[in-house]
Amino acid sequence: MKYIINIFACKIALSHIEFQKKDDILKMTKVVYSNYSQEELDLEYDMRRRCPHFAETFESLEPLNLRMRNNYECMLDVEFGNTDLQKLDIWKGKGGSPILLFIHGGYWKAFDKKMFQFIAERFVEKGACVVLNNYDLCPTVTMREIISQNRSALKWIYQNAKKIGGDPGRIHVTGHSAGGHLTAMLMATNWKQYDLPFDVINGTVPISGLFDLEPLRISYLNADLNMTKEECVDVSPVHNLPKFMPPTVVAVGGGETDEFRRQSRIYTDKCREHGFDISYLEVENHDHVNVVGELRNLNSPLTSALIYQMGL
Repeated sequence: MKYIINIFACKIALSHIEFQKKDDILKMTKVVYSNYSQEELDLEYDMRRRCPHFAETFESLEPLNLRMRNNYECMLDVEFGNTDLQKLDIWKGKGGSPILLFIHGGYWKAFDKKMFQFIAERFVEKGACVVLNNYDLCPTVTMREIISQNRSALKWIYQNAKKIGGDPGRIHVTGHSAGGHLTAMLMATNWKQYDLPFDVINGTVPISGLFDLEPLRISYLNADLNMTKEECVDVSPVHNLPKFMPPTVVAVGGGETDEFRRQSRIYTDKCREHGFDISYLEVENHDHVNVVGELRNLNSPLTSALIYQMGL
């Protein structure tokens, strides 16, 4: 009798394992967004898995960041807000210089401006004032708060432009990944509410930006972002187009994932539908991690677009 019971128990256990396997397979193949399963969608946005040189690339850039701190006069960690991360790194202009604000990425939950100081060199050499900003990160703050802090950074730059050798009438904004999203949300701002001119931004180049956050809300990233469906719409650039759009080039690496290239195309198309003159640029075969390094390359179409836009 005991032998029969054990066989019966084993059969139940095996049935449970088989059911669990089927359930796992179903989860892996179930469509959660567009034509993507959960695993496929997560992989489209997981740059550590998609770019095996991720850590190596950032490590190789550190000597260039150190060079910008040591070889060029700069003001580091200038406060623009009331939290520890609301600070700016500034390479001053020569007086009346165009100003470039670069907003770092990291999916709004990681990274720091000091990792991207290398982008300033070519523009400083051309006589620009270059500013990099930090902001508080998820999940400590919400996406709405991050957008608000970036607006405060731009307001500080406008109000202090002459003190940092810049021209308040020639402010340009670029940013990578989450920074591309924040660049677009700055354009969508009603600057009159901040006592600034409606055309305070003179040009932008969002790089590998995220413009429709719905797939990110469904992905593994939302464990830190904590976006609701309603908030997702409120903070997505495709649902918040600017009333005024300065000259803009939407750039993305030609070797990036399908989703990242789609993100840039849909934003470009949406802006064109509303009558805006906006350019779309795929930067050779660069992937998501190494495309931003092109800002050191004067011969890159990405760098050329910014230099032309800024009149350097």
